[in-house]
Amino acid sequence: MARRRKGERVLGPYRDGRGWRIVLAEAPDQKRRLYFETEREAIKAKRIAEQEFEETAGVTIKEAIEGYEMFQRTEKKDKPRSVADTVYRLGLLFPEGDDLLSSLTPKRCQELFDNLKVRKTKYDRPFSTDSLGNILAESKTFMNWCVSKKKWLRATPLAAIEVEGKRRHGKPQLRLDEARKWTARALELAEEGESGAVAALITLLMGFRASEVVKRVVRDLDDDGKILVVEDAKTEAGNRRVQVPAVLQPLLRGLAEGKAASDRLFGQHWRDWVRKWVVRICEEAGVPVVCAHSMRGLHSTLAMDAGMSAHMVAASLGHESARTTLMSYAKPEGVEAGRQKRVTAGVIGGGRGSRIRRNIVPVSFRSDIRGARRRRKSL
Repeated sequence: MARRRKGERVLGPYRDGRGWRIVLAEAPDQKRRLYFETEREAIKAKRIAEQEFEETAGVTIKEAIEGYEMFQRTEKKDKPRSVADTVYRLGLLFPEGDDLLSSLTPKRCQELFDNLKVRKTKYDRPFSTDSLGNILAESKTFMNWCVSKKKWLRATPLAAIEVEGKRRHGKPQLRLDEARKWTARALELAEEGESGAVAALITLLMGFRASEVVKRVVRDLDDDGKILVVEDAKTEAGNRRVQVPAVLQPLLRGLAEGKAASDRLFGQHWRDWVRKWVVRICEEAGVPVVCAHSMRGLHSTLAMDAGMSAHMVAASLGHESARTTLMSYAKPEGVEAGRQKRVTAGVIGGGRGSRIRRNIVPVSFRSDIRGARRRRKSL
């Protein structure tokens, strides 16, 4: 028989006024009282409670996490990386996997969370408010699954725990002049044959996630290099066909040349490869060091500055929110070209005293410049 935790038992039934009651001693410091009209009902409830104690007593934290992992993979169909991240975070909060799941009282969970706040990450730094918030959110979802789906717990012991401190929103971004310097250096490296520079440029000029960049295969580059297809994004909304800026088309065609359709466009790399290239270009361009995800944020900032609505930007970046709004009023492909032309023109050809490199500036942008000059001469 599976062992129960210390003090776990059902007491009663006891006469209580005109009715009957039983007491569920779930832990030495945790008791619940249930009331019934008849003794027969109280006895039946006691048998059910004792049976549930026996069924849940032997489930360890490790077994529960393994069950949740299987649920995410088979029923939710989550991405393998997302599942791995969830299991990792659960392991941080619940390191003692051999303990019984039923031993996780609110008091015990608070102690575990307090211990996590003073522990160090693998980088020998304290956990940030954002990290603690993400760990707690994942753990609460896991506990809710244990309660609602598996009936291993009667209530989540994490309900009252909250993260102290203010969470950060967004990453630090380059200023526009800094982005122009960064892009100029990235293009120089790309023309020298550095594929990492091309990958880094995609995060800014197309707003791709680092993981979306490294996963692209040759067949994803469609229509002679004018379209880049994403079919395995982080979310369903992230699966999209994105127009490639003219400045990137010859660079991507060059990377695809001589490779099979199923070959990775940039070779076998992890997403950190893109991040390292973004940092390297920042250092060589003499601008503040930012991460790859910051470039994705800068892309959306420049697009909104150019007049695009937040709904359109959210959909073009593959965010789930506002996707329906965009689909109801305009096709994502319809706004993609204008968005990318404005962003690309801003970081490559703008700024006082900057020299426009005609061999890399999109034809449409050069046409805009010539048209403006003709209009000035006619005045």
